[in-house]
Amino acid sequence: MTSNLTEIQTVHVMLLIAGGHQCELSLAADSPLLQDILEAIALRSHPERSQPNKLFQIPMEDGGPTLYFPSRSIVAIATDPPVPLPEIAPEPEPIQRSATASAPILIKSRFLKIHNFLSEAENQRILNYVIENQREFEDSKVGTSDPNYRRSKIFYYFDEFGDLIRERIKQNLPQVREYLGVPPFEIAEIESQITAHNDGHYYKAHNDNGDEITANRVLSYIYYFHREPKPFSGGELRMYDTWKLGETSYSLAETYTDIPPTNNSIVFFVSNCCHEVRPIICPSKDFKNSRFTLNGWIRKTQ
Repeated sequence: MTSNLTEIQTVHVMLLIAGGHQCELSLAADSPLLQDILEAIALRSHPERSQPNKLFQIPMEDGGPTLYFPSRSIVAIATDPPVPLPEIAPEPEPIQRSATASAPILIKSRFLKIHNFLSEAENQRILNYVIENQREFEDSKVGTSDPNYRRSKIFYYFDEFGDLIRERIKQNLPQVREYLGVPPFEIAEIESQITAHNDGHYYKAHNDNGDEITANRVLSYIYYFHREPKPFSGGELRMYDTWKLGETSYSLAETYTDIPPTNNSIVFFVSNCCHEVRPIICPSKDFKNSRFTLNGWIRKTQ
């Protein structure tokens, strides 16, 4: 027996996604997201209908990343209490599109990479400091039920170097904004953390401002530092392109740009761009041979 949605306030949802992943959500019964997910499942029983591959963007808890997956990746859904699937009406006759209707536009990912961002001495001081404070690193966390979404270690206590990177970022911000096409804004905060990726570590596709807690992040930055010669491989920053389908409709593209980690360089990009860290191969597995970054986000005043 299915439940009457008018009597339900919250629906607990478990999504099974292709690849063996799962995602648990609590949604209001009248949530548009819930209705879209149910409709995507219901369409599977109508092979005669066209099957739009909609991109779902689900913010994780506690300021975590946004989880991206296309509707065709949904394998199954379980709800508590049970919720009926929507009825799918017959597909209407196709309408001749106007000759002036706009076709989808591919928006290429944009980023600015600046080499030799700090002096050689500053770069080496940060590296030495991080290696000496290995015990202060903790496992990174994300607000998702997928334990394999992210693998890395995080360090938050480095006031001297945090102040240094923030000052250099402010000096370069006009150039960064102009290159990325970001209008001037009042800085509320420049967040920073140090991340260590060692053998087998990675971070799956996400963006940096996908929920209310992180919505005022405008720009993201990643400063790379590591031992020379580079003792690891992989660890590229993969920046995904985006399809603009309409005035306010976007979809994640399958095309991307891979940016290799380069010692003493920094990469800036707009925080809503979807990106990931590709897996790292560090044969020695020694912490001092990790892919280190001092990374963070520039927030605007709300």
